[in-house]
Amino acid sequence: MRKFRISTLNISSSIKKPKYCCWVINYRCMFRCKMCHIWSVDYDPKLATSMEEKKRFVRSLRNLVEPGFEFHLSGGEPLMEEGIFELIRFISDEGYKTNLVTNGFLVNKNIAKKILESGLGTLTFSLDGVCATTHDLLRGVAGSYEKIMQAIECLDSFDNRKLKIAILTTIMEPNIDELLELVERVQSDKRLEMISFQAVTQPFCEENDNAWFLKEKNKYLWPQNKDKVAFAMDKLKELKNKGYRIGNKPDHFMHFKEYFRDPDIFLKKIKCNLGDYEFHVDPYGKVFFCCLMDPIGNIKTGNIRQIWNSCEASRIRQNVYNCRKNCHIMINCFYEDEAVLKGIK
Repeated sequence: MRKFRISTLNISSSIKKPKYCCWVINYRCMFRCKMCHIWSVDYDPKLATSMEEKKRFVRSLRNLVEPGFEFHLSGGEPLMEEGIFELIRFISDEGYKTNLVTNGFLVNKNIAKKILESGLGTLTFSLDGVCATTHDLLRGVAGSYEKIMQAIECLDSFDNRKLKIAILTTIMEPNIDELLELVERVQSDKRLEMISFQAVTQPFCEENDNAWFLKEKNKYLWPQNKDKVAFAMDKLKELKNKGYRIGNKPDHFMHFKEYFRDPDIFLKKIKCNLGDYEFHVDPYGKVFFCCLMDPIGNIKTGNIRQIWNSCEASRIRQNVYNCRKNCHIMINCFYEDEAVLKGIK
């Protein structure tokens, strides 16, 4: 295979090295999730990055990132992508961590074997309740809860399994009463590595609107009882501090509580750090710090090392730092506790 020449461009000491790439593999999905409308996107796979372009991008990270760099592969439903296991194997062989988020619907015995053989580090299932009725309602597909349960069984049936299995749950009105029981179930299930939470935000692929949660079409997603939410967030923080296998930092739940109490005043008190540590890549190769701003380049035509240190990236990075918009996605987006960042703790 042709070796890709790495640019010798010097990295400015003021620019941090990325630690994380959120790579949206496609916009294809068989689900009709209430909190995500990616399935409605007019997606043209013919314009998406080719396998060679994907591999060239991964190779171009050499000498830019440190050991421990992680790819977060998502969609759409990434398991619908042709060549996904080849890509995961390539990323793994390059020495990078990998996490793939899936709805689990396609994971049968055959797919489970391919996942394990690919070298994937973590497989994360999007699971939004302990009751099938809750999860199936939110995901828009009957039987989706049972498919996840079957998928976990399939993966666990293989000997010497090194793959970590995790759960990702979005906090919403329909599942607010099930969050604590879901944590307890994960804690008692030795097959599962951990559970992580994110707060519901405006459904993907809608025109940006900070009053989205007041609109009739979305209002049922927004937790209505603030005391109930506060109790749940306090308990989740308490369980995390007790050593439960929860991926969030303890104080993240306090930010969730503040956000659900009044999202209109939720605003980070320090600069957004999206331009420092991570970047997003979409199916067409465009590279972003923030999905609400212009791309900083495209992996089809540029070397990521050059893109990361380019004048355009510096310009948009400064726009990220200066941004004071209360865009709501900050509550989940590469969360860091502000007290820690300011040196208070």
